Amino acid sequence: MSTWKAIRDEEFDELFQEQYRDLTPEARAVFERYRVPFWKATIRRPESAGDEHVFVVAQSGDGILYFDDVEYGFNISTVDDEGTVLHPGASQATLAEAVEDWFPSSG
Repeated sequence: MSTWKAIRDEEFDELFQEQYRDLTPEARAVFERYRVPFWKATIRRPESAGDEHVFVVAQSGDGILYFDDVEYGFNISTVDDEGTVLHPGASQATLAEAVEDWFPSSG
């Protein structure tokens, strides 16, 4: 049985840069409108697990696009005023897949 370890900031930055390079020019343009400096939101799974943190990479109002290292994918949710993810996802989407899901092309 393997033991999960939280992704380090440096590891996430490297993963993000790799996946950012894979965005199409159109997806990159859309993403850049909502991109924010990385910040960590709080996420709670079962009470017994306690609070964990995820990397927020884009935000529009209370909607966020974040990377969850437990699921190892980008997810979409809303967040409250304290920075808590309100609807944790279980997506294992890449950044490109998540941008397409959050901002589907209009045509």
